[in-house]
Amino acid sequence: MIGPATVAITWITPLTGIVTAAALVPLLLALYFLKLRRKPAAVPSTLLWKRSVEDMRANTPFQRLRPSLLLFLQLGLLAFVAFALMQPRMDLGLSSGGRTVIMIDASASMGATDLADGKTRLDVAKEQAKARVEQLFAGGLFGSVPGETMVIAFSDGAKVVQPFTRSSGDLMRAIDRIEQTDGSSRIADALALARAFATVMDPESQGATPTEGATLELWSDGRIEDLASESVRPGETLAYHVTGRADAANAGIEGIAAERSATDPGLMQVFVTLRNDAPEAVETDLELVVDGSVRSVTPRPVRVPAAETAAKPGEGPAYRPGYERFTFPPLVQPRAGVMAVRIARTDALPADNRAEIAVAAPRRLRIAVVGNVDFATANVVRAIPAEKVETLSAAEFAERAAKADQFDVIVANPAALPAALPPGRYLCLGVPAGVEGLNPYGTKEGLAVRAQKASHPLLRAVNLDDLFVAKATAIAPASDVEAIVEGPDSPLAVVARRGLVTAVVVAFDPLDSNWPFQRGFVTFLANTVEWLGGLDQAAVQEEHRPGETLSVRVTGGVREATVTGPDGTRTSVPAREGTVTFGPVTRAGTYRFTWSDDRGDQVRAFAVNPAAGEGHIAAVPEIEVGTQRVAASGGMGTLSDLWPYALAAALVLLVVEWWAYHRRHWVRPAAGARVVRPIGAGESRVGGAPIIRA
Repeated sequence: MIGPATVAITWITPLTGIVTAAALVPLLLALYFLKLRRKPAAVPSTLLWKRSVEDMRANTPFQRLRPSLLLFLQLGLLAFVAFALMQPRMDLGLSSGGRTVIMIDASASMGATDLADGKTRLDVAKEQAKARVEQLFAGGLFGSVPGETMVIAFSDGAKVVQPFTRSSGDLMRAIDRIEQTDGSSRIADALALARAFATVMDPESQGATPTEGATLELWSDGRIEDLASESVRPGETLAYHVTGRADAANAGIEGIAAERSATDPGLMQVFVTLRNDAPEAVETDLELVVDGSVRSVTPRPVRVPAAETAAKPGEGPAYRPGYERFTFPPLVQPRAGVMAVRIARTDALPADNRAEIAVAAPRRLRIAVVGNVDFATANVVRAIPAEKVETLSAAEFAERAAKADQFDVIVANPAALPAALPPGRYLCLGVPAGVEGLNPYGTKEGLAVRAQKASHPLLRAVNLDDLFVAKATAIAPASDVEAIVEGPDSPLAVVARRGLVTAVVVAFDPLDSNWPFQRGFVTFLANTVEWLGGLDQAAVQEEHRPGETLSVRVTGGVREATVTGPDGTRTSVPAREGTVTFGPVTRAGTYRFTWSDDRGDQVRAFAVNPAAGEGHIAAVPEIEVGTQRVAASGGMGTLSDLWPYALAAALVLLVVEWWAYHRRHWVRPAAGARVVRPIGAGESRVGGAPIIRA
């Protein structure tokens, strides 16, 4: 369920109020028991002093205390003062009796600084969450025993920062440990963790039985991707504390790409996509930075259109951000490096004002030609610009199989390969026995190409319309084997990935076809060698996002690599089966892998950019969890201090008591009596008051 809220009062300093009341109330009562000492005076009559006589009776020791309006007013005054000293606070939110799960959104949009004092939304959320912990554990002398509370931080994934505990100190320290990420916001894992920890095993039953519904308290700006697919289960209570302003606007970089020139690999061009979530257009300059140096600036500001809200019939308003794409002029970049684009303006979310992409230097490959490869293929491979091309027999390759990863690409006749392929990247001109999932079952003759996957990098600019294959091995590949060229009854070329082995398999000998006489044969071999050689280090990498795991292949002799993060921290990561893996990463920036092998010192850079879509930072005042709507509580609006109202009530009672005290000492004429003129000289007085005659 969502709500309903219960009203409860907690006390911050209850003992102070109790001690004050215990000290002053007995003193006040004692004043009403004390016997008054008056000066004796002779009067002609006590008729007009009846009330004074009653006061004398009241001051007799051990006499029953008579009701008095002044006494009640003064007791009430002391009660309100003691109440204020106890610092009561009213909780209009959830009671603190059961289990409470504090969930804090640490995604990229929570790094916005649209709130007061330049604090990020995450900073404010952590302060409010700690105030909630104080409230849950501030029961004082008369407060209830606090229930168990846990803390979960989430973005792309979720992490239990503090399991269920009754220690407010542990909870405070756990909240302080939550760190900002640049990832997206997904709550599914956080809800799963909360429910897993809030479920206990009943040994008398056959399975798990949930405890009383947990109270889920969420601090977020409401920009959570998977809320619509989640739900609040029976027995659960969800409170949403909005963090951020609903009118917050932002413009940033949505994506970045780069490519080398096909004719001149030393030239690079960078493309960038800008996004604007503000209701008005934005103009900004862009800077292109390479390895920390500004290499290009836009000649004039780039204008990004305003976001639009268009109504869809029957669906309500649809939000569309404004987009603008910009291409920088080509620049000379023959070396590896990190290219970054910066927006030359400030806004509420600085994280997406910069995007990076890592590029590698044009690479010269080391190629091995294994076995009796046909002369056409061997001639094409030797013509490819490479650092080294070695020709190995089957026996020589078997001897060096343990160090097969010293070659970037292995072009082989399948008959020369061992039954178990060592790690590497292979171009097999025939069907090898060491690749699982190909399932050869015979031979096919007189084949033509029925279909080809023209979008695949291996078939770029390759025309197979006139290809005729006299004889090919028929295969029935497994579902995870990618067929890129299809014949009438069987694939003619496939790509198989098996752990550290990647193989491009051509199901026929090129000499059993007319392919070596076509231009597409040379293009296919060049594409394949380039693609296989760049699997572990593309010339231009794709964008990486927080939440991903970064990995790089190293040679067999490498035992570990050092990873340097965006903040300069260095981490040693062991190599396992020729691969160094680091992550999942949480912050945007450049991650550098460094290691040493037979080639010398090696460096591999990865550029990680903030999660796409996190630039829309307008906080949501109401979230939808499945089919249910949850209104925001406005942070900690459920708490209200009551001591100012108690002091105001005490002040009112003080005024009433003053009026009642003075009214008590006024002398009123009896009913039907008249007041004669004030007495003159020689006339007698009674107690200094005028004589009242009937």
